[in-house]
Amino acid sequence: MSSAQEPSPRERPAYERGTGFLLARLGSLVARSWGVFLGEHGLTQSQYTLLVALDEQGPVGQRQLARLVAVDARNVVAVLDALAARDLIERRAHEGDRRRRVVLLTAAGRALVAAVAGAADAEEDRLLRALSARDRTRLNHLLRQVYASDAAEERRP
Repeated sequence: MSSAQEPSPRERPAYERGTGFLLARLGSLVARSWGVFLGEHGLTQSQYTLLVALDEQGPVGQRQLARLVAVDARNVVAVLDALAARDLIERRAHEGDRRRRVVLLTAAGRALVAAVAGAADAEEDRLLRALSARDRTRLNHLLRQVYASDAAEERRP
């Protein structure tokens, strides 16, 4: 085998064939790629997560938003401050309780979420180019199933 050729799957070390290794390695590669991708749009993962949650849920209170994205309410404030500074979100007094604040997307925030979502689809297509559409759907289903099971396990006392 020349140095320019990749080893066949059987020549790879056993650990490289294990599901855990593959998930961890792909997770690391995707996280790095996703971070670069979001950075090109001027966003962090936390910022993008909050924007998408607001886009899906509409105006919500800060505490509820923190629960939706599984972040401590105190930690979400700095992320919201950064988004507000860029005019991507707005905080308003709650209509029914002036002591509470609700967070909502601005027009610029909605536009950014739409632009990033479209670009994210293209990035996902690039990442999964080796799979057919059917295999992509199946992979997503399996990953959601494993994730849901693991998340349920974490919630147990």
